Amino acid sequence: MKKIKLVIATLLMATSFGSFAQNIEQKADELINAYAKQGRFSGTVLIAKEGKIVLNKGYGMANYELDVPNTRLTKFRIASVTKQFTAMAIMQLQERGLLNVNEVFAKYLPDYPKAVAEKVTIHQLLSHTGGIYDPVDLPEFEKRLRTKVSISAFITSFQDKPLDFEPGTLFKYSNTGYVLLTAIIEKASGKSYQQFLHENIFEPLKMQNTGYDKTEVILKNRAAGYNTEGKELKNADYIDMSIPSGAGALYSTVEDLYLWDRALYTEKLVKKATIE
Repeated sequence: MKKIKLVIATLLMATSFGSFAQNIEQKADELINAYAKQGRFSGTVLIAKEGKIVLNKGYGMANYELDVPNTRLTKFRIASVTKQFTAMAIMQLQERGLLNVNEVFAKYLPDYPKAVAEKVTIHQLLSHTGGIYDPVDLPEFEKRLRTKVSISAFITSFQDKPLDFEPGTLFKYSNTGYVLLTAIIEKASGKSYQQFLHENIFEPLKMQNTGYDKTEVILKNRAAGYNTEGKELKNADYIDMSIPSGAGALYSTVEDLYLWDRALYTEKLVKKATIE
């Protein structure tokens, strides 16, 4: 989501470092510190080579008001990186025969207007080629982001809009497509999006510091959000994560994202053919 300003840098280096590998931690640390001192970076960096972590460190502040620095355990909103997990959940359901990505999504969301739902496939939602209307860039959408809503209520707010283009003919990045995928996951699995991801992705991978970011939950090591106006740092506007849902509502740490990355080279979650 564009309004989420926090950034996690997860750097996974696979090139051959040669003799440089021995002091990469020092050199990388010096480079990142230089950016941090200029106010050009604040976050956590993880660098790994051939399955071995060589740098895992926080830079800048997780909370400026309370003087809390970023660490390797700081939990950040990962914004649209959430979409990767939503896509994986869909593919797990496909493997289990609970849905077919080549089907139109009308079967799973019967209350959605048929003029759209009977034309757009789940695969087109996954690949941003469905043409679903996306209100995210509208000025009035900022107000909506501050109000908790159910996923069905949010879908109702845009479902009567016509398609932006004929499904499958163009690519247009779509947050609402992934909101629809969130609802499809819940419908096909009979579980909440949060519960399904916890049981089928986070728990199997031991991603203990990843989850659905809910403001009301007391979450240890959560980073605060900030914007800049010129050189002035300001608290970011409040966003309720009920709006982005499976398009951008998760939080994580660099260590958990490293576990996620490594899992994509295995069959821990789905078969190799499914990943391909």
